Amino acid sequence: MLYYLIKFTILLYSRIYFKRVFISGTENIPKDQPVFLASNHSNGFIDGTMVSALIFPKSTRIFVRGDVFGKGWANFILRSLKLIPIYRARDGDARTNRDGNNKSFDQLYAEFKKNRIVLIFPEADAQIEKRLRPLKKGMARMIIDMQSRGDKDMEVAVVPFGLNYTHYKRHRNELMISFSKPVYLKDYLKEDGSEREAYNALTTDVGERIKKEMVDVNIGDDEVTETALRIVRSERRVPIVKFWVGSKARLQAEIDTANKIKFSDPDSTLRTVLTRYQNALDGSNTSEVGSRSVKLWEYTFWLIFIIPSSLSWLITRWGLFFGKRLVDAKVKKDELYESIYFGVGLAYNWILMLVGYPLCALFFGWWGIVGWFIFRWLSIPYQHCREIMAHFLARKAWKKNADELDTLRGEVLAELS
Repeated sequence: MLYYLIKFTILLYSRIYFKRVFISGTENIPKDQPVFLASNHSNGFIDGTMVSALIFPKSTRIFVRGDVFGKGWANFILRSLKLIPIYRARDGDARTNRDGNNKSFDQLYAEFKKNRIVLIFPEADAQIEKRLRPLKKGMARMIIDMQSRGDKDMEVAVVPFGLNYTHYKRHRNELMISFSKPVYLKDYLKEDGSEREAYNALTTDVGERIKKEMVDVNIGDDEVTETALRIVRSERRVPIVKFWVGSKARLQAEIDTANKIKFSDPDSTLRTVLTRYQNALDGSNTSEVGSRSVKLWEYTFWLIFIIPSSLSWLITRWGLFFGKRLVDAKVKKDELYESIYFGVGLAYNWILMLVGYPLCALFFGWWGIVGWFIFRWLSIPYQHCREIMAHFLARKAWKKNADELDTLRGEVLAELS
């Protein structure tokens, strides 16, 4: 019960926290057999949280680091949320880790017998970066263990997928998730080969498939790649009020763009014009969004919603405000930054529901409940109003050096095409 309540709340709150979610390939997740979802891991607890919430209505078990299960109350809550501990060598003494993992593998086998979905991050830890790190072989070994427990008919499908965030450490970024086709251990087993060769080949192939579903950037290329990706987003605009997009087209455009830079020479024309373009943007105190004219409907939307949505934002913003203050002061690991930021905002959202609805019902009855619901969700139009204002200011600054900026942007587009 707690799991589904949290899952539903996360789905609602994600509409405030994220600007947009792109999700594709969910048809590649088998429905009638055990499934291992395998992904890159760049953003701490929020990675598994969002995947579990977005795969609806299927429930998802998630492997997480075992040391967070140490306290009795934490163990109860985390297991209620369908999390499974996995103990790494650095998480404690070898015997305790081994005993803990054996219990987790027993649970995994029980879950797979019921054809459930389990999410694992084969990189083993999270790092805020747009690149895939070497995968550990633990997942493949688990599959061999599951299929050797006397159930020869068990086939575990491994579904590689990519998790992609347009930005880190701030709300109103965009999340892109893309699932690849499933692979099976049996496809890598040969009559004259060993299990070790099979799970090495499976691990390598899963890594390659994850890379094809994610924006993978070489070390040192982050800034120049981001400049190009912002242009891609500007060229492939999505209606401002559209939140859920069931297409891979935008993600694929970003993947193709990142790959062009990845495989280009260090002194290529593409890199040169991208650097010149970004320097010109910085010098003009504007951004890529300023390249587009402000439409009449944007002015109209802003005029209609700015006052009522501002009032809503005065109430709903405090979760994000205190979350930002907390993570800036306390969180030392970048990979946990956004998870805690998101979590504090989610907790505040719970407070608004638990306090706001009863009070409004007490004073205004059913109309109070309806009114409080509408009032809270007016914070979403406020986000759009902020983006429209940022667009207006960026466009105003752009016009001061429009000739130079338009020329440089045209050169970048020609190189990217």
